[in-house]
Amino acid sequence: TAAPEATDGTAAPAETDPRPEWASFDALIAEIKSTTDFAKRVELMHQAEDKLMDTGAVMPIYYYNDSYMMKSTVQGFYSNLFGTKFFQYATNGDATTLRLCLASEPDRLDPALNSSVDGATLAANSFGGLYTYDANGLPTPNYATGFTVSEDGLTYVFTLRDGLKWSDGSPLTAADFEYSWKRAANPANGADYSYMLSGIAGYGDADPEALQVKAEGNTLTVVLTAPCAYMLDLMAFPTFYAVPQASVESAEGYKDASGAIIDAGAWALEAGFISSGPYMLESWTHNESMVYVKNPNYWDAANVKIERLELMLSADDVATYAAFRAGDL
Repeated sequence: TAAPEATDGTAAPAETDPRPEWASFDALIAEIKSTTDFAKRVELMHQAEDKLMDTGAVMPIYYYNDSYMMKSTVQGFYSNLFGTKFFQYATNGDATTLRLCLASEPDRLDPALNSSVDGATLAANSFGGLYTYDANGLPTPNYATGFTVSEDGLTYVFTLRDGLKWSDGSPLTAADFEYSWKRAANPANGADYSYMLSGIAGYGDADPEALQVKAEGNTLTVVLTAPCAYMLDLMAFPTFYAVPQASVESAEGYKDASGAIIDAGAWALEAGFISSGPYMLESWTHNESMVYVKNPNYWDAANVKIERLELMLSADDVATYAAFRAGDL
């Protein structure tokens, strides 16, 4: 349209429409919906995400629609916006056992390789990150006591709690987090969510050791490529949890004779593996049940009241509801 006239009769500068141009974005979405080439689809989704983020959005809006049944005797249980459920501060009347059904057989229990909501719940209750979520859905210190951040927002230094231990009683240190993050970022391990580490300097380098995360004593220093408003949410996400290097790399089926990685998660396919969270997996009857028991070496074990989580593995709504009605869940 013609530019409006100024009060002195001259033409005023034309206004610029501040709204983003969405035609190219819409075209990308249409192509994403129609393509059957999975690799191409992922590439296009990243292009669409870049266009979205270039508009100034902090992050896409996400909400997990999660319905569940729970007996009124259960208190202290909570869930975050991603559907991850936390049982470490739950109570069930005078009982010390909580019987649950999250879903059917979990695909992965390795927190770096998991990409499902039920798997994230199991990871959050048996492993841990520098931060976790509280009952209000806010990040709160977990294996770290806090952090400092540089003025430019690029360098974080996290301080870990003293005396952290793995479930077998061995020390859990900042070096375990350095190893675990570099492992998750390494394409050879096949972590679905490895891109979550892409904001860390050195990500994508041919040498996984180039990732700019460094353990020194009880501190972990992380260098970013750009300030990250949701840094603490990342620290609470399973991809950033620590895993025990010795267990991971000594597992049968981890590598072939040539040294190539076959299955990075081979160490956590059966019960009894080393963990670090409020619970550890005691038994696992595949496609039927799992039993988690309290981990006495968890840093906040004194506040964990439920000593045993008994899980029914089922995606059968009728069977689950019948078990709930019968008082078995």
